[in-house]
Amino acid sequence: MTNLPASRWERHLLGMSVGCLLLSLQTHTSLAQSAGNKAAAEALFDQGKLLMQSGDYSQACQKLEASQKLDEGIGTLLYLADCYEKTGRTASAWAMFKEAASIAGAQGQESRQKLASHRAKTLEPALVKVVIEAAQGDVALLGFEVRNDGVAIPAAQFGFPVPVDPGEHRIEASAPGKRAYNELIKVTKGDGHVKVPLLEDLPAPNSTPPRPSTSVMPVVDSGSSVAIQSTTNSTPERDTARSSNQRLVSYVVGGAGVVGMGIGAYFGLTAIHDHNLSKSACSTSDANACYKQALGQYNDAVSEARASTIAFVAGGALVATGLVLYLTAPESKSLAVHASGAVSPSLAQLTVGGAW
Repeated sequence: MTNLPASRWERHLLGMSVGCLLLSLQTHTSLAQSAGNKAAAEALFDQGKLLMQSGDYSQACQKLEASQKLDEGIGTLLYLADCYEKTGRTASAWAMFKEAASIAGAQGQESRQKLASHRAKTLEPALVKVVIEAAQGDVALLGFEVRNDGVAIPAAQFGFPVPVDPGEHRIEASAPGKRAYNELIKVTKGDGHVKVPLLEDLPAPNSTPPRPSTSVMPVVDSGSSVAIQSTTNSTPERDTARSSNQRLVSYVVGGAGVVGMGIGAYFGLTAIHDHNLSKSACSTSDANACYKQALGQYNDAVSEARASTIAFVAGGALVATGLVLYLTAPESKSLAVHASGAVSPSLAQLTVGGAW
């Protein structure tokens, strides 16, 4: 078994050793990554120069941009600025030459500083500039932002000409709670001017969307069953309209009840007729056949009587509901009422609900 260090000094020495080992591993990893980036950057730089020599400036700029991201260097900056100028991106070339001159001056590379400064000054007369103005009411808003081709513009630049590459540019403005502004501009020479209008407020969200409405439709199928359904909703803007709508619903529900009671009367009359037939004498001398016929008529009469009772109950409930709705029509409240029922010789269902 390995003995653990007992003294404080031994523990400190062990910790320092482990720390040095980890630092050494991290340093070696960083150096390896840096060496790999430099190698890739150098290869991309060489490819970019070859493409420029062949006149393919578009591809050359992409190679030089990738090289600069992997390993920044003044030489790459100068070539990239020259490539931008060849493709007509005068503002990007001017900015890149200015950056190269600044870095070269800080590193004491006088010849490169003079070259970059001279190239930047040569481009200045041909620069295309755009002035972007924003309404003061929007500038004061928290979260207000103006973007040029997706790049945020500092508020300090509003109202001042800023160099841009010739061509089309997307100007966008946004703020919380405001309708976004979007404009595509095209500048080819001289100065352009964009005045962002005062942003409009977004519409308030609709908290009470309108409800659908269906009309009453009594349905009687071939199996002698009846289904009555009524759904109506009212969201009027005036108090008088609310009262009128509820009374209209009361007529609809009450009318459905009358229909149900009428169906109950039909089944009642049918039941009486079949019951009388079952009691009458048979027209045949076959007693067994006579018994079966009478029993069948009696069973039909029982089923029809049950359906009649159910239809009368459902119809009466709907009539009562319609009467209540009519008598309690509100003057200043919205209304949503629904009533549904189903009747058959063996099943009945009535549902009435509403919201005031």
